[in-house]
Amino acid sequence: MTHKIQNPKVRNPNNVFFPYNPPKPRQRRAKVAPCSEFGFRKFGFIVIVLILLIFSFPALADTGTATDISRTIYSGRTLGMGGAHVGLSNDGEGLFINPSGLANLEFPQIMGLSRNLMLNETSYTLGSWVVPTGWGTFGVGFAGAQTGGSFPTSRDPGTGRIVLNSSLEALSQDSNVIFLSYARPLSWNNLSVGGNLKFFNESLNGGGQFNHAGAFGVDLSASYKPYHYLNLGANVQNFLGSGMAWNTASEKLGGYLKLGGALNLFGPDTREAFLQNDQNVVACLDMDLPRDVMGAGLQFHAGLEWTPISMLALRAGINQENGDTGFTFGAGLKNTAFRFDYAFAPRPGITGDTPHYFSLSYVGDRIVTYSKKMKKKVSGFKFLFPADRSITSLESVTLRAEAKGKIISDQKTVWTVPLFESTSEVREVFELVDLTDVRRNGYPITQTGTIEISTPLNFGRNVIALEGYLPSESFRITDEVKVLRIAPFNDVAMDYWALAPIALNSVLGLIKGYPDNTFRPEKGITRAELTALLVRTGNIEDDKWEQAKSEVKFKDIKGTAWYAPYVNYGVELGLVTGYPDKTFRPNQVLNRAEGVTILARFAKLAEKDGVAFKDLKDTFWANKFILPAKEAGLLKYLEGWNFEPAKPFPRSEAAEVLYRTSPIQKKVNDFWNTGMISAAGQLSKPSTMEAAKAKIIETPTKSFTAVSVPSTGEAKTKPATLESR
Repeated sequence: MTHKIQNPKVRNPNNVFFPYNPPKPRQRRAKVAPCSEFGFRKFGFIVIVLILLIFSFPALADTGTATDISRTIYSGRTLGMGGAHVGLSNDGEGLFINPSGLANLEFPQIMGLSRNLMLNETSYTLGSWVVPTGWGTFGVGFAGAQTGGSFPTSRDPGTGRIVLNSSLEALSQDSNVIFLSYARPLSWNNLSVGGNLKFFNESLNGGGQFNHAGAFGVDLSASYKPYHYLNLGANVQNFLGSGMAWNTASEKLGGYLKLGGALNLFGPDTREAFLQNDQNVVACLDMDLPRDVMGAGLQFHAGLEWTPISMLALRAGINQENGDTGFTFGAGLKNTAFRFDYAFAPRPGITGDTPHYFSLSYVGDRIVTYSKKMKKKVSGFKFLFPADRSITSLESVTLRAEAKGKIISDQKTVWTVPLFESTSEVREVFELVDLTDVRRNGYPITQTGTIEISTPLNFGRNVIALEGYLPSESFRITDEVKVLRIAPFNDVAMDYWALAPIALNSVLGLIKGYPDNTFRPEKGITRAELTALLVRTGNIEDDKWEQAKSEVKFKDIKGTAWYAPYVNYGVELGLVTGYPDKTFRPNQVLNRAEGVTILARFAKLAEKDGVAFKDLKDTFWANKFILPAKEAGLLKYLEGWNFEPAKPFPRSEAAEVLYRTSPIQKKVNDFWNTGMISAAGQLSKPSTMEAAKAKIIETPTKSFTAVSVPSTGEAKTKPATLESR
């Protein structure tokens, strides 16, 4: 007696679960592939099917009587769909019907069925275990049928009826087959292959005799997905193998060439379904061509699966067998990674069959859970305008900011595949909430969330502070930006490339303009001017300064000259030296090589051999100063340009290079952070911004055309001396 045992389905997965390292899933296509590519893949699938047919058809003329319980397999899901599963085969039951369908599984699969039929005379056991790995998908399966206590029958010569022959001993039969499966995708997109190596064992016991036979067989299968919503499959059973060798006879193994397709009509994901819908509907159609099956003909199976909600599937099908055609019905319940399937499937031509089938499967799932633990609360202020450390000449600016608080938490994400693996990740996340009781420099404002308010500025460093409270809490959030308001030199526009170095050096008292309030940025800097600039950067000692004012060190410098004490002081500090003829040449304009060399020495940069710019020769005397200056970031304004060492060294470039040196950067940072200025032995008073807080009054928001320049001194345009080249 031959019985079928079939198997359930899960959707083809998208992701790879690393503990099992399955192959990378193939990219689903939302559209039909180009004709040439599609034609090539389709041709490959047709070639594989033809190979299967070549192995199949020569055997169609033979007859075989050996019982192969693996040729038609029953389980709850597949039987509920009328036995149509060749095109589906995307779960552990595919091992029996079409092993190539296992190629793209994401999770391990386990399926089991055990039950009694025909007045408990016949019992069936079915089980499979499938594991995806980086080398393909491997599986092990078992199908067994045992019949015991069956008395032989004979035909009554008088009535012609079949009756029990009590004169003979009752018979028992035990048939089982073990499957070793393998499947993997091919380099051709959307095409996969698979196969089974099967080991058969069958025994008959009764009438004082015992017969045993064994055999092996090989199944070969292929699956192809020409469209994102259609999957085709083919499987030829026992196309290679040995016959069943009994004690007194030998029989050839029979099987079927099984062809089928699965069409995903509706589904929530348009990458998988023909039409988008919250509910999922899959239709399947199979065709079985018998090979070495005595008395069997062409058979069809058709089925439909409707999933109205994720945990419930309803099924119906038409099952055709040798005896007749019957209708089947079924349902499936899925809870996380487990699925329970039921089918009502009367077997055509079998009297007294109990048509209820049940199977339990592990189909795998990835369960994601999240948990949060608050870590801290910090400022979430975001100043949109002005930027921190901006420079402007305007008497007020329109402050634009987002007044938010940031609640930072540790979020733990756990990915669990039930029964197999659990991995977790903890990362820091945050959420922003609007602050209440928002204040600017201590004064309340009516706006919350995104605020925009006109803010007056005093000359010098201004601190614009915002503060607020998290809702329902006394936790105060604060943040601030700093803005420098200046009265610019008449000849230095607010968008001048070196505005920030000139402005900050001037505020720090390191560099000065002319009596007519000009800076003359393109004027070459003299030896005396650069010496005075470098002396001002340090702390001047009163006694040494008085001595420097009274000395006459060089014959070309009069004691009444404004730069005389600076030159004398600079000589004492070792910043500069004179010429052998006892002259200093104070009004001589430095070229770029000389100016950079002096400033590199001032920054105490170690000499280094090498060529920093392509227009410098290997033997140029100043290379050992220019290269370390470039590497230290003092020459950013020349990036992408030639050095041109003989060019006059203008006051703007001197201000820029000096501004980039580490001693001046420290003074600049101290000024921005504290408002304190220390230069040339002087210590200024703090910025008047703190005192101005009490004088701030609310004014209507107005539009301004302010140009805000970052204090880092990044050039917006190249110096005029460079642009003219």
